[in-house]
Amino acid sequence: MSPSPSVPVPHVVIVGRPNVGKSTLFNRIVGRREAIVGSQYGMTRDRHSAEADWNGRRFTLTDTGGIEHGSREDLARQIERQVMVAVEVAAVVLLVVDGRQGPVPMDRELVADLRRRGVEPILVVNKCDTPAVAARLAPAFHELGLAILHPVSAEHGAGINDLLDTVAELLPEMPVAAGDEEPAIRIAVVGRPNVGKSSLVNALLGAERVIVSDQPGTTRDPIDTLLESNGRRYLLIDTAGIRKRARIDTHAEIASVAMARRRLAQADVALLVIDPEEGVTRQDMQVAAEADGLGCGLIVVVNKWDTIDPAEIGRGEVEEHVLERLGRNRYARVAITSAVQGTGVDELLPLVDEVAAARSRRVPTSDLNAAFAAMVGRHAPAGGTSASQPKYLTQVGIDPPRFVAFAGGRGATRDDYVRYLENRLREAFDFRGTPIVVKLRQGGRGRS
Repeated sequence: MSPSPSVPVPHVVIVGRPNVGKSTLFNRIVGRREAIVGSQYGMTRDRHSAEADWNGRRFTLTDTGGIEHGSREDLARQIERQVMVAVEVAAVVLLVVDGRQGPVPMDRELVADLRRRGVEPILVVNKCDTPAVAARLAPAFHELGLAILHPVSAEHGAGINDLLDTVAELLPEMPVAAGDEEPAIRIAVVGRPNVGKSSLVNALLGAERVIVSDQPGTTRDPIDTLLESNGRRYLLIDTAGIRKRARIDTHAEIASVAMARRRLAQADVALLVIDPEEGVTRQDMQVAAEADGLGCGLIVVVNKWDTIDPAEIGRGEVEEHVLERLGRNRYARVAITSAVQGTGVDELLPLVDEVAAARSRRVPTSDLNAAFAAMVGRHAPAGGTSASQPKYLTQVGIDPPRFVAFAGGRGATRDDYVRYLENRLREAFDFRGTPIVVKLRQGGRGRS
């Protein structure tokens, strides 16, 4: 199992020391607020990529964490490793510096480090808000000896078009893709902080792609990674840990939570990662309910299984506990993994395939009619008459499956009868792992 791009688009990578405006430049180029920006030092920690286009030239733009040479902190060293992994596959590297501060020793060290790797970056002198400011600040950076220098203001957009013209000229020609490809299954990896989401993504990819740390909230920006396995394509989204509102006390964490929930809304299947010692918490139940309301398939991943003594609790007991706690969302599939040891990881993508297939399943009309007749015959709505019983059921959509039943009176509109029909449909057509929606309407005409 290995990550592989659907189309071999070239990579443009943004590098630099912390707080020089890399994420602001990233957002300016992609044309939307993808990366989290702010005044807090070292906001970007992981690599963060998005598709971009300039005058018909497509490329993948990657934002990276700020490099701090000589730091003894483990997280800083991980960030630097991640940056250099991105540089290794880059067609163009943008080295961003702070025009207002002038060249600093760290900028010189970065230039030297990149050149040792055979990389000649474009020097992007940021925070040059006007042409006059650019004319005053940019010349000082010629001492770094780089052939291509662009003064820009990432915040205000000045100089960005000229920069992208140069990038487009340096990009290699992209081969034409042969035919249309099946859309990737979008997987949102969600859950509370420090339950092993990043480790799980790394285990799925078989390579270190997202920074892993014991520090809660290490992942802030959502990290999208395309993965191909057994001829299927998946888009993995590692998201910031979703915290209780009372514990969100910084701009970065508030923005992370909002972004995580937006990504959940865009996903086909959610992997809700939980800790086996804590079990399904109230917060996990809320996330499961949000996934249900958004029509997202749901797999609860009990991670860190290596920390559990099998003599104390078995896998069956854990699965039973999870489903019991989920209540109305007990249709979820359950997987048990140890991302650290790799246990159960190979079973996740086949399970995602099953849930995605259930979510897009369309039931043949004849099968639906036969199953519906048996449902009504087995259990009629409470308090209704024969005239108020549902007359027929039709499927009106997929992703997730949606049905409408028509009835003649109020008895069939009760919530408990809707739940009954949902449960019977799930059993009859194996809709495990996906929400289904059943609406009961009055006044429908029976079929002749």
